[in-house]
Amino acid sequence: MSTPTSLNATWPMLQRIARHYLWAHKKDLTWAGMAMLIIAAALAMQARLIQPLFDNGLIQGKIGVINTVIFVIVALTVIRGVASYYQLYFMEAVGQRIIAQLQEQMYARTLAQSLGFFAVHPSGTLTSRFISDLQRLKYAVTQIFNSGLRDFGTVLGLFTNMLVQDARLTLFTLLIVPATIVPIRRFGRLTRKYSRVNQESTARLAHHLSQTLQHIRQVQSYAQEGHEQRRMHGRIMEVLTSTLKAVSIRAMSSPVVELIGTVAIAGIMLYAGQRIASGTLTPGAFASFMASLVMLSRPLKGLTNLNNNLQEGLAAAQRAFELIDAPIDLTDAPHAKPLTIKSAAINFKGATLTYPDGTVALKNLTLSIPAGHTVAIVGPSGSGKTSLLNLIPRFYHLSGGNLSVGGHDIESVTLKSLRRNIALVTQDVAIFDDTIAANIAYGNPKAPSSLIEKAAKAASAHGFITNLPQGYATMLGENGLKLSGGQRQRLAIARAILKDAPILLLDEATASLDTASEKEVQKALETLSQNRTTLIVAHRLSTITHAHTIVVLAEGEIAEKGTHAQLLKKKGLYHKLWSMQAQTE
Repeated sequence: MSTPTSLNATWPMLQRIARHYLWAHKKDLTWAGMAMLIIAAALAMQARLIQPLFDNGLIQGKIGVINTVIFVIVALTVIRGVASYYQLYFMEAVGQRIIAQLQEQMYARTLAQSLGFFAVHPSGTLTSRFISDLQRLKYAVTQIFNSGLRDFGTVLGLFTNMLVQDARLTLFTLLIVPATIVPIRRFGRLTRKYSRVNQESTARLAHHLSQTLQHIRQVQSYAQEGHEQRRMHGRIMEVLTSTLKAVSIRAMSSPVVELIGTVAIAGIMLYAGQRIASGTLTPGAFASFMASLVMLSRPLKGLTNLNNNLQEGLAAAQRAFELIDAPIDLTDAPHAKPLTIKSAAINFKGATLTYPDGTVALKNLTLSIPAGHTVAIVGPSGSGKTSLLNLIPRFYHLSGGNLSVGGHDIESVTLKSLRRNIALVTQDVAIFDDTIAANIAYGNPKAPSSLIEKAAKAASAHGFITNLPQGYATMLGENGLKLSGGQRQRLAIARAILKDAPILLLDEATASLDTASEKEVQKALETLSQNRTTLIVAHRLSTITHAHTIVVLAEGEIAEKGTHAQLLKKKGLYHKLWSMQAQTE
């Protein structure tokens, strides 16, 4: 992993980009650098040839000199064109490979984060960092080499020619340089500031767009299109305002520097006119000098804009490195071993879970679940049911206490091996934009079609799948919008059945099913639960009466536990919840 950098310092960030990303492409960069040198040398040579064209050719009327010089200038133009092609190709290739490398690093880092990370980093803002921010960084990197080094080499070559033609005139010209440095630095700081503001507002817009499209049915069913349009208008205006500020800075920088240069050129021409009149400067030397000076305007302007582009790229790099350097709070212990389960017993001892915002979800919870038992977790909303389930696959780090699976502390085993032994089905079903078969086999991609169909039958999904035109090869689209809620839920259950893990976690797994489908799936789940340790979170209490133990939570603590019959006799919280549901059914 790359070491964190002081993100407010330009030079350390440039060093990091060069050391960790550019250095791996040194061969392509070398070829691009050679092409830049050829471009700069050819341009300087063309400016140098202006003097013999005037003094030895045009003024003296020597047609041979004129033809030769013109031929060489054209040849140099061809050479510059070929070199420009290779320079652009090599640099674009380097830029694209760096973006690909950064995207892979950011994606791997993001996948390793806990659920708490995603609570403060919405998917829309993360997507913006992956796409638009990195494109800005790529543009900055390629501009540094495509324009920056090429323009610097060109300036150096043309400046050398100017010194050769007339040193005093060149030194007089250098008076304009200090006058351009101050505005360049000022424009650079402002560009970086507004570029980061623009990137952050663009991320917020992307998040709002993603959220609205994801919940489009709710937006339309509640007739909130106008409300969402107004909210989107605000996001768009934020992006527009910050973009226009950045554009204003960029637009202002070029004319300011150009004005300074024009005033300086006017002074140079007055001074040169006196020199030519006194005979200390030839017209050809002055023409060559002025050709170099005119040619300098484009690379100097490019170097001015380069700083703006660089600052925009560094603002993007800062956001990318913030994600790459984000600490991972759930990692394997130094000597963690793969979990091998002989008995899938689960034991909580004084388990406490406090979320980053200070919310206490579970308080000193102690619970023993024998292997092969089915335990239902019930209670009012916000009592900690899902939080308890999330601790088992280590989606969150325990704030206190201990949790063991199969006699092994879950923090002493590797995360992958722990989660490989757990199948999870939640109320919010995850359906990927792939075929039905691939979705069922998500936890076991190499499963043969016979096992996929067997799992689908067990989840009462085979019937509706075979009625689709492409059957198991049907593409589901984003979030499975082609399917009903019950159908998506049955696919998720089939996925868990196929995984065949010793621990089964069901978080409102049958909530979206109709009565007929629920009975079929409940039967399948009861069969699946045999010889497996199963935890069921359910609001509909009629679905968990068969559980070996029912645990009733209240405000993060165990209020009572027992079988369905025992809890009803206690006339406690469970009896109250059961009676309330019985009245509404």
